[in-house]
Amino acid sequence: MRMSASELFQKDKLMYKEKLNFTESTHVEFKRFTTKKIVPRIKEMLPHYVSAFANTLGGYLIFGVDDKTKEVFGCKKEKVNPDLLKKEIENCVEKLPAFHFCCEKPQVNFTTKILNVYQKDVLYGYVCAVQVEPFCCVLFSETPDSWIMRDNSVTRLTVEHWVAMMLGVQSATSSLTTNASLPLRAPAPSALGSPSSPMKVLELKGPLQQRLFPVTQEEIQFKPESLCKKLFSDHKGLKELMKTQIYPCSQGIVIFSRSWASDIGLRKEQDVLCDALLIAGNSPLVLYTILVNPSWDGGLEYARNTAHQLKQKLGTVGGYTGKVCVIPRLMSLPSIQHSPGEILIHYPQCYRLTTKEEMEDLLQALTVVSLYSRSLLSDQLGCEFFSLLIEEQCELLSESLQETRELFIHCFPGTRKTALAIKIMEKIKDLFQCKPKEILYVCESDSLKDYVTQQTTCQAVTRKTFLQGEFLKIKHIVMDETENFCSKYGDWYLKARSITHPKVRGAGSENLHRGILWIFLDPFQIRHADINGLPPPSAQFPRKTITNGIHRAREIAMVMKEEMKRIKGNPPPSMSADTLSLFREAAYEEAVRAQALPGVCEMETNLTMEQVVKRVAERCHDLFQCGYQPKDIAILCRKGEDRGRYELALLKAMELCETHGATKVVFSQASGVWGSHIILDSIQQFSGLERNIVFGLSPECTLSEEAHKLCFASRAIKHLYLLYEKRAAF
Repeated sequence: MRMSASELFQKDKLMYKEKLNFTESTHVEFKRFTTKKIVPRIKEMLPHYVSAFANTLGGYLIFGVDDKTKEVFGCKKEKVNPDLLKKEIENCVEKLPAFHFCCEKPQVNFTTKILNVYQKDVLYGYVCAVQVEPFCCVLFSETPDSWIMRDNSVTRLTVEHWVAMMLGVQSATSSLTTNASLPLRAPAPSALGSPSSPMKVLELKGPLQQRLFPVTQEEIQFKPESLCKKLFSDHKGLKELMKTQIYPCSQGIVIFSRSWASDIGLRKEQDVLCDALLIAGNSPLVLYTILVNPSWDGGLEYARNTAHQLKQKLGTVGGYTGKVCVIPRLMSLPSIQHSPGEILIHYPQCYRLTTKEEMEDLLQALTVVSLYSRSLLSDQLGCEFFSLLIEEQCELLSESLQETRELFIHCFPGTRKTALAIKIMEKIKDLFQCKPKEILYVCESDSLKDYVTQQTTCQAVTRKTFLQGEFLKIKHIVMDETENFCSKYGDWYLKARSITHPKVRGAGSENLHRGILWIFLDPFQIRHADINGLPPPSAQFPRKTITNGIHRAREIAMVMKEEMKRIKGNPPPSMSADTLSLFREAAYEEAVRAQALPGVCEMETNLTMEQVVKRVAERCHDLFQCGYQPKDIAILCRKGEDRGRYELALLKAMELCETHGATKVVFSQASGVWGSHIILDSIQQFSGLERNIVFGLSPECTLSEEAHKLCFASRAIKHLYLLYEKRAAF
């Protein structure tokens, strides 16, 4: 419905009494002009629908369409002035009161569109459509109808005071003073439905918490493990100090961060070594701040502000509804004494987490908060979140296995088709009760084949091996990255069909096994469509198109969207019109809004080679300090021959950045993706693979090379750094 409304919004004219092909829904509302006082009536209804759409996931309010028949009537042109109507709508929306938890305080994002309505080629009137984007915080239709006695008179509460009294929180720029220990009795409504907190996250916060923060009867756990290992290795005595501080708590979790302040939107301070959040049974939350410089006089304010902001985020973003406090504790190495002047705060027993259920609820709220930071913990949670989405998508796709034995699955860049293909093979094995050796996975590159072999018990081969070999025991075939296949040395598609759908004449042939042949491809990265061996797009049926599983950071997904949009506007000869029609910008953005998480995407151009390798080395050093590991990183070159050109220079630059206790850097080719080293290879050799952090290196940035930006982006999950050298002079 929302997609159809978006398509209507792109039009300029409609026909009188034409019937729309969609109905009202959560995101679409029709209103028919049935009154002479059109503008006052619209101004009366507008605040309710604009605030309702803004506080959830956005939507369309369309005036001039009958909500029962879906027929277009519009308003007669004599009764309304389009320019005046747009101005009145703008004034009305801009006056709506808002409450901001964020510091940016953006305005409501909306667009008004006036569509001409024609009756037999003659202008009859107008339809007015208002598109409302999701709002970052809370939008009211009017100031709350709530009053207070002040100075012996009855005074209406402002939005800021009303929210402060109801939720125990204040706006990001408010001067209101509130008690930091007040319980958060309800989550902020819009925080749960805003674009920064897609509803899918809220659905999966339980499984996410169980995967990363399970509440067990074991001793205190330190998370994330890689960051803790780095901190405890570099700073002797830190682990023992933490054990001493958290005593007598024996069950729970301590979550470390280089800066919890930075994770939740505050400023990072260089005098802070790290922060550690204790979540334990029979204890309130405690935030330990370990200082590098014990004499820094800003430590106490930093710790208190961080604790207060974290407490607010647990309610406004995480949706936690229980009583909560976060007690700041200031420490420094090697001393275990609290800093002078710090006040030890004691809260009532009701602020302690006394049951497993209370701990899980709190950890689920913290999971949601952490997902929207930019940190090691956020990235780990993000990868688990995307894995859960893949499992859901696989469940839906596998429902077709019984009925659809041959299927072409078109996956847009970023939809992780290889991960989906691997899970489909497991579904085939379970559904048809067959042995792993009866299922064959076929791909183009050896590196991807080796990776899949590590991930599944099924047989995996390259296209070249598939054409050369005999596969008498194979019943089902899953083919991946077929956009890179080539039929120059044999018809792989015909051979795959002959194995899974053999033609045998004679008695009993009707009972012959018909296996699965599912073919995965990325239609936007087809390089040689003329000889890849795929049937023409018009003959690729039955077909499913996966456009809604954008398992990438929001910033990376938007790069891919712009690249696909650019390709669609200026398509290469090898790309068919049928393929281009699969990409619909509105649907893609809808998927990004629903699933994508914050990430990093940076691009620099006109660099020297020395500057490129220095940027990579410095960034890797910073990442290692934050707990990232070499196995998280891939450095990809535009061409295979560039690997040797960059390798020695990168190693030297990495050595210059090394400090005491620094992570030793070793490079591996794409075939070693399963290992623990940084991958340094070409984007072609890394086809079908991905890593959390990707550096894309290119010797020059020209129009002819822009297509590689899509390839780089499709191999990165949360971080993408694009570095281009200066264009060679001739």
